[in-house]
Amino acid sequence: MPSIDRFVWLLQGNGYRLAVASPASLISSKGTAWTYWNLTPQLFGQPASTGFDYPDLSVGNNELYITWDAGIPCPKGCVQGYQVARTSLAGLKAGGTITIGYTSPANGPSSVTWGLHPTQDTGDTVFWAGHDGNNQLRVFSWAETSNTYYWRDVGISSWANNAPTSTTPDGKDWLAYNFTTAVFPRNGIIGATRSGGSIWFAWSAGTDGNFPQPHIEMVQIDDSTFSLLQQVQIWSSGLAYAYPDLATNACTGEIGLSVETGGNGNYENHAVGFWGDFITYQTTNSNFGTDRYGDYSTIRQATSTTANPGNLFSAFGYGFEKAGKGSQADIHYVLFGRTPKSCSNR
Repeated sequence: MPSIDRFVWLLQGNGYRLAVASPASLISSKGTAWTYWNLTPQLFGQPASTGFDYPDLSVGNNELYITWDAGIPCPKGCVQGYQVARTSLAGLKAGGTITIGYTSPANGPSSVTWGLHPTQDTGDTVFWAGHDGNNQLRVFSWAETSNTYYWRDVGISSWANNAPTSTTPDGKDWLAYNFTTAVFPRNGIIGATRSGGSIWFAWSAGTDGNFPQPHIEMVQIDDSTFSLLQQVQIWSSGLAYAYPDLATNACTGEIGLSVETGGNGNYENHAVGFWGDFITYQTTNSNFGTDRYGDYSTIRQATSTTANPGNLFSAFGYGFEKAGKGSQADIHYVLFGRTPKSCSNR
């Protein structure tokens, strides 16, 4: 979080541990100088025996947003659903007692509940959205200046919501687990970012007469009127696309993509790109198939430097390589973007 010169780390356990440290202190202490707070389920009105899963973070102008799926497992007295919490950047920098505001996971119909993520590069308001049927989104917003969050229903075109399948050369369906076994993210809206006066949402979709391979649906919505500006797709007739994550280029306002691809004679692999370029660049080279994949494909603005003042993204992705009788994850940290000249018009 450059505005307060702090690195933030969220660790999953009984709830979460939120830890922060300055980069300088991390270097001088060799990674041990952390200030942390334990965010237990009881703090959010849940029984101690429940838990949280599928976390994400987003940084606004003055707030850190922490999100998760609540109620896993769900004993008597728990409330299941997607939950958004926030705490001030100033409080985290001070390192003392912090105040946390949070939403109720009970809000929204069941189709909105699981596997969502908040908008990145979100400025003075955070947004998130879930499906309310096959042709409507429920879009939530929470302004930094308000203690109240709101939601609105936005109509979109219907899309292929059947469970996608995509097979690797060694016969593994790399989409199988999260679409036929797990309760999330499935078609959850896991790609979300804010750019200019728009919010962008993206999710994994299936196949139909227009899209012979699993693909990604993406919408652009006006962030003040909440009207649909466009609905587009990331797709290929010969390659499946799934598990999108989005972020915004600080210099150009373009939408950066971190996605997973594969199938139709190809192994599962991570890829990155820009929306509008109509090309993605594979970052991994898998040679082993898996039926559990894609849980955390992410992208963020890379921290600005003198040489690269906001023109780059950092992305995370992975593939699988053969190792003995099994496989091992091939994890990649990817730095990509436009040239520094793209920032000259700022």
